[in-house]
Amino acid sequence: MSDTQRPSRVETVRQALATHGPMAVDELTTVLAAAGLDLGPHPAESLDDILDEEPCLIMPLADGRWAWLPGLLEGRIFTHRLTAAEWEFDLIALGPDLAPLAMLTESPNYQHLTDGSPLSEVSPFLEHDLLAERGIPEGAVGDQDALLLVPGRFADLSARSGDLIGLRVTPDGFELVAVDTTAPLEIGPPILAQLEQLSNGPGELDVTIWSACAGDDALFREPAAPLGELLSAGGLAVHGDWVARAGFDFDGWHVQGRIEAIKERYDLDDDEALAVLVTVRMCERTAGLVQAMSAAQDNGSERDLADLLAQIPESTDTAATGMGMAGPDQQPDDDRETVRAALEFLDEPVVAAAVLDEINASDYLPGAVLGMFAESTEPLAPRAARPALRWLRANAYEQLGDVEAAEKTYGEAETLDPTWPLTLLSLARYASDRGDAERGLTLLRRAGAPPDDELVQLLEQFRPVARPGLGRNEPCWCGSGRKYKVCHLHREESPLAERAAWLYQKAGAHLLDSAFGELLLQAAEARSRYWDSPDSLVEALNDGLAGDAVLFEGGAFEEFLAVRGALLPADEHLLAQQWLLVERSVHEVVSVRPGEGMTLRDVRTGDVNEVRERAGSRQLKTGELYCARVVPAGETMQIFGGLEPVSIGERDHLVALLDDDPDPVELVAFLSARFAPPTLTNTEGEPTVLCDAQLKVGDVERLIALLDNRYDRSDDQPDGTLTWFEHVVTGGMERIRASLELSVDELHINANSETRFDRVLGTVRALGPSVTLLDETREPAGDLRAMQRLAANGSKPQGALLDPAADPALAATLNEMARTYEAAWLDESIPALAGHTPRECAADPTRRPDLIRLLDSFPEDDGTPGAMSPARLRAALGLNEQ
Repeated sequence: MSDTQRPSRVETVRQALATHGPMAVDELTTVLAAAGLDLGPHPAESLDDILDEEPCLIMPLADGRWAWLPGLLEGRIFTHRLTAAEWEFDLIALGPDLAPLAMLTESPNYQHLTDGSPLSEVSPFLEHDLLAERGIPEGAVGDQDALLLVPGRFADLSARSGDLIGLRVTPDGFELVAVDTTAPLEIGPPILAQLEQLSNGPGELDVTIWSACAGDDALFREPAAPLGELLSAGGLAVHGDWVARAGFDFDGWHVQGRIEAIKERYDLDDDEALAVLVTVRMCERTAGLVQAMSAAQDNGSERDLADLLAQIPESTDTAATGMGMAGPDQQPDDDRETVRAALEFLDEPVVAAAVLDEINASDYLPGAVLGMFAESTEPLAPRAARPALRWLRANAYEQLGDVEAAEKTYGEAETLDPTWPLTLLSLARYASDRGDAERGLTLLRRAGAPPDDELVQLLEQFRPVARPGLGRNEPCWCGSGRKYKVCHLHREESPLAERAAWLYQKAGAHLLDSAFGELLLQAAEARSRYWDSPDSLVEALNDGLAGDAVLFEGGAFEEFLAVRGALLPADEHLLAQQWLLVERSVHEVVSVRPGEGMTLRDVRTGDVNEVRERAGSRQLKTGELYCARVVPAGETMQIFGGLEPVSIGERDHLVALLDDDPDPVELVAFLSARFAPPTLTNTEGEPTVLCDAQLKVGDVERLIALLDNRYDRSDDQPDGTLTWFEHVVTGGMERIRASLELSVDELHINANSETRFDRVLGTVRALGPSVTLLDETREPAGDLRAMQRLAANGSKPQGALLDPAADPALAATLNEMARTYEAAWLDESIPALAGHTPRECAADPTRRPDLIRLLDSFPEDDGTPGAMSPARLRAALGLNEQ
């Protein structure tokens, strides 16, 4: 059985649930273990990991059991009453009636009807083109997804608007039928019983129905009234994807849910979380007015626009009522007091910061809305909250890209309250961008920033240092005629070569606050793909390469310069523009000055640069290859974003990739492939899989004769065991492909790849039809980590290890094998030599340096029997004469 024939882990789980029906984790663990799938000491977590490997229809039920939906729902039918729009345009809304079936449409098996006609799930927000192509107006679908049928499908059923149709789940897709009569069905009791387990709170509608079906196999076997009608008749109410007892306060529940989420996310108390929610809701109301104003402007209605502008203060007063936090009879003055009470909490920095985070997390609340909200609300807010609202307005300017207006507005907020921390922290960053470390540190001290704060530590590195030998009251060195203390004492500027690192850090700070966050996360995931650590993603974010690639290959540095470039000192701004012109490249180490720097040659352009690199230069060796961006920094050349080692075999591929302007994720993935565990293959390049089969032999004598004719027989063992080998010659040496061992009437077959194993197993079955397979195992060992796992599972060495040092004959044999392999290696295609043979590279002056570097990377011959000797290889290739 090949790897593609063996069921995946997900398929094993699916088969278990299809056979046994819904099961709890403990029961499922036992069944899977019997099928050869061990979920380990944490089965619930392992099951989640398995189900994340590939899309599937295995879902949890309300009682904690797991179910395979096609098996659970097979044969059940759910009905729906057609609206006029649905009938006209041949579509079915995926509302409450068909909620239990919506998940099935993710599977190709349920993207068609049983007659073969296609069935497409469409979203009114995503499939505009498809709907327009069918001539379906936007309002026909509403705000919920729908199933789109081929045109004329309802006419074929003789169905009209108001008629019932049904969708039955079958192994061949959905069966669409017209429903003339319905059977009575009472769905209320099982649903109410589930809701009692949730303290009478709401449950997810689809999960609730699946769970009811798992508890009663008779449910929905015959056409009944639409599910929405059944739920209403059963004393239940539906709100979106949720179901609850009739009369349940869904609005209040949603509000409370948001409050609880905000509390947990920001570690706030109830009142603080409520204040955050009220403030965000006010901003959402402002967003609605902005949209209406935009529409009024487009329509040219000045009166409507004036009316809307007058509503802006009113919208903040009614925010609490709109959230269901005030009664319908509450007066506007009461609303205003509720809002003022919420706004008072903005004086707390943690609340104001949470408000900004929540607003920034909303795609529909852009900077313009935040600015309008903050400006219109400030006159109505308590005095203590006004610095926070001014701070929010400054953040809005930042989002709009107007950093100078933002800086001015932060200054106004500081005037309103010179001690409010968030304003001071924001202004400290502006001071840093402007190169004023002393002012930045002063602001940070006033804000109460601790000594280990990142910005504090950064600015401490670049704070002005007084010129030695010049007194405070002496004339300034610049020739201004003023005293040093009032001229340059606190405004000394470090050389640009030193401040280049500061410039890079400023760009990094902008990256973390920009819209490039998702791209940065993708690059970090590519970086940490092979890192075996629970904190690998965090480590990748701090590693440098991911951020540097997003800055330059991803365009974030260009945006930084466009948005915040006006704040930079003139020489830093010019330097940043120069950095944008520098491409990442592959460099060869020409010479090294440990602790100082090195000389690098760009292999793409031939340019040679003297690079200042104190730490990295201690690790480099002449002749090595590295990928880096070598940039100007004052009078020096420096490297930011790290040095990535490049093997000889990767060099040409990397150069080609860099020539094609790769995106940051692609580049990071290439440079991070070196962390992948070494791939283990056999001498024919096949992935290592330890395969073993045990077969029962009927006609032993006949099989022995056939195996003698097909394979190479080894010496018989004293206990009567017979052994055969299949051999192959690679690298000038004969090697074992597979072994066969016959003991009495049991035949064991062993091979280290599935290709070899399947070939021998197929041959044996063809030679001896009487053989019966008793057992078969295949243990993937394609990399060192897989081998370590196999070892951890208790694999034991077979017999004692041979010691060549104690056996001269064995040592001589191993040395002869090494020499044979070396002779073959000289004429083999070597990936590290771009597919050329060592002999070809030795004869080609342009490729000879690569061959020399490759041989230099080999460990020198220490006399170990069987080891390759770089000295012998150099001699054979004539390199000792070069």
